[in-house]
Amino acid sequence: MDDGAPPPRRDFPFPEPSGHHMREWPLVWDPQRGHYGRTCPHGVGHPDPDDVVFLQSVGGVSGVHPCDGCCIAPLRD
Repeated sequence: MDDGAPPPRRDFPFPEPSGHHMREWPLVWDPQRGHYGRTCPHGVGHPDPDDVVFLQSVGGVSGVHPCDGCCIAPLRD
């Protein structure tokens, strides 16, 4: 039953972030969406890539968010 309450905070599922380009950005809990995110240097919140993978493994998650493009990994040579 959905009573409209935000999901409870949970522990971050990974002791260390993977090698994604957002790993140095501050990690924050998003109580409205029930997932962890990273705040880019422009102050925009982006879903944490590791948390998205974890949530997909346990039943799905939406990665939709207001975006300034910082979460797109830079191309490598």
